Amino acid sequence: MRTANRHNYRQTAKEKEKLSLLTTPISLPVCEIITIGSELLLGQIQDTNSTFLAAELARIGVDVRFRTSVGDSSEDMTMALNSALGRSDLVITTGGLGPTEDDLTREVVATVSGVPLVFKQELMDQIDAVFKRYGYRMPESNRKQAYIPEGAEAIENPVGTAPAFVNKIRGKPVICLPGVPRELKYLWANAVASWIKKRFALRENMVTYRVLKAAGIGESKVDTLIGDIIRKSQNPKIGLLASPGEIKIRITAEAKDKEDALRLITPLEQEIKSRLGNKIFGVDDETLESVVSRLLLARGLETVVLETFTCGKIAERLLESIESPVRESMIIPRYDDLARCFSITEDPPCIEEVTSVARGLGARYARGVGLVVIGFLRKQGESYYVDGRAAAAGEGLVKTYSWTMGGDPAMLRQRGTVIGLNTLRLGLISAR
Repeated sequence: MRTANRHNYRQTAKEKEKLSLLTTPISLPVCEIITIGSELLLGQIQDTNSTFLAAELARIGVDVRFRTSVGDSSEDMTMALNSALGRSDLVITTGGLGPTEDDLTREVVATVSGVPLVFKQELMDQIDAVFKRYGYRMPESNRKQAYIPEGAEAIENPVGTAPAFVNKIRGKPVICLPGVPRELKYLWANAVASWIKKRFALRENMVTYRVLKAAGIGESKVDTLIGDIIRKSQNPKIGLLASPGEIKIRITAEAKDKEDALRLITPLEQEIKSRLGNKIFGVDDETLESVVSRLLLARGLETVVLETFTCGKIAERLLESIESPVRESMIIPRYDDLARCFSITEDPPCIEEVTSVARGLGARYARGVGLVVIGFLRKQGESYYVDGRAAAAGEGLVKTYSWTMGGDPAMLRQRGTVIGLNTLRLGLISAR
């Protein structure tokens, strides 16, 4: 029986002594990312650049504390850059390096630096070479891209026509990258990451993450079970991220290397797993479908999937793996057709009928497991709801789940997909 003391996270004196030298946070350089372009503020495109940069910067040990988006206005860009320089050790901008009149990053950085723009013939040659490689003649307007602030360090861009550059303002580096994601990622991997690590004497994996993934439990329940650990956490720090049907528990540690960071993370990870039990389905890059596929394949099992309102999303996720355990998948969106094919007599069907269908599907193969997720969206006022049923059944395996839920159709399908996969997972780990 679980006692109240189980929910009080404590370390022994020996453990505290062992970790005492590790838990003091390392002073990390603070960074602000500024994404430039009025199209971002108008919602015309999504900002994937800052998401990519934030993850990569954290990986090498840079503390991203601010992310700013600003339109193509020199006044607004100047204000954003000055603000960033006042509160950060490093500033990275993306966008505004094109050849058009509203590409103003070069001019703004030069103005804030108090220096003129200077023409670089070598950059001009590189830009011209890109056009020639694709069989085009360079327009005169692209000449603008060969200018950078005086004293700045140019970064060649062999995959595009917008050279990047690094400029120091008030002793702080400002790295200006193109806004095209493919070009930005290339420059990060081939030049920028190594430049930052050298400039700030960073070691790889100064910031290390462990992400625990849970299903079949709500965010508030997770907080009830591990809230005391979350509130006390400093280094490592614990945070929750909820998405339809799944909860991510991120444990972040700062240390001089990955080995020391994992020493900090491991006790918290073990304690959280002990409290949440089989609600935890995976770690880091593991997905619910990859875990389910692995469980099926490890037992030499195959699955037959029948879906209604989830529209084949369960089978789609299971089929993403190269060695998929799916033998058959069916989508029957209408109740009348489902009733005719499988002798369903109730709407919504009782869980016993759904289990019987799952058992019959699994019996089609010697090592088969049937997974059935049934429900029919109904509109109530301005919203939708579903009475859902999920059943997984095979030799020595039965697991069922029933639920009623409201929301928009996309969210209901996503939640139903997660519930179906998780029902199969729980059935597999508890099978005789």
